Amino acid sequence: MAAGAALALSAAGGVLAYIPLHSPLRAPLSLFFSIAAPAEALLFVLRRREPFPRAVASLSGALLIDGVIAEILAGAHVRSVRGEIIAISLISFLLFLSGTGVNNSVNDRSRKVKKTKK
Repeated sequence: MAAGAALALSAAGGVLAYIPLHSPLRAPLSLFFSIAAPAEALLFVLRRREPFPRAVASLSGALLIDGVIAEILAGAHVRSVRGEIIAISLISFLLFLSGTGVNNSVNDRSRKVKKTKK
């Protein structure tokens, strides 16, 4: 339930940051979106790992993604809030898609082969 609420808040933050609507919730929700969207995508990619390391890895990965996006856009002299929101959305979506086809289960790799009788 908390993950769904975080997803709804981050989606609202992304929408508020992208459209030119002046609201007092625009800045905090867009900041929440910039951290939560990549973190949620990384949580989904790492869904079969242990909970605490998965949370730490997804949060640090989200901060890394935000920092790299800011550096790239600043280095190209095209930094804007809309550009960062689009880049974060695109990277988060691609991370989510990469997690849908991956089967990271340890049990699948260590499956025992049945012996056949001859």
